[in-house]
Amino acid sequence: MHVGFAEETDEFLSPLDIKSTINTLSEADLLRLDSIAQQYSSYCSMDSDEILNEAILKALIGSRKCPINVSFIAFISQTMRSIAFNEKRKNEKFEPIDSTTSPLQDKSALPEDKTSAHQELESILNLFENDDDITLYLMGIYDGCTPNEICELGDWNKTKYSSIQRKLRRSLNKHYPNGREK
Repeated sequence: MHVGFAEETDEFLSPLDIKSTINTLSEADLLRLDSIAQQYSSYCSMDSDEILNEAILKALIGSRKCPINVSFIAFISQTMRSIAFNEKRKNEKFEPIDSTTSPLQDKSALPEDKTSAHQELESILNLFENDDDITLYLMGIYDGCTPNEICELGDWNKTKYSSIQRKLRRSLNKHYPNGREK
């Protein structure tokens, strides 16, 4: 085991596996990752190289673990999305994304509604901070992505998308047995 790396398990790629996978990425894979990083950089104050490099670093040091049954491209994409989302949240101080699908995104919503919605989203994200699939799903919804766009980013099929929705709903019902507090 290498000093400084997270403990390896059979469920996740080891840091050496990740390094090997990075070295075998095709030119098309690299272009796809760069394109995704550019898309996410438009949401936050980081440039695309910073986002991609931070995602790879998180994978290599083990602070983000890549499950062996997940596409490496999808894993790095989700990690970049998480980085961009967190950077945006840190910098925007509750400013909404241009859309009208929630109080967070509704420019006419009252500031206290926006703050409440943002706090609720943040508490839900904290519940699932170790579940990349649910985090990707929630961030996709927050960003106003369609189900097809979320499936594409996660490299999911419709069945997996539906199972993630069920898992989220069941977990929320378990955590909030009396519904959300108003």
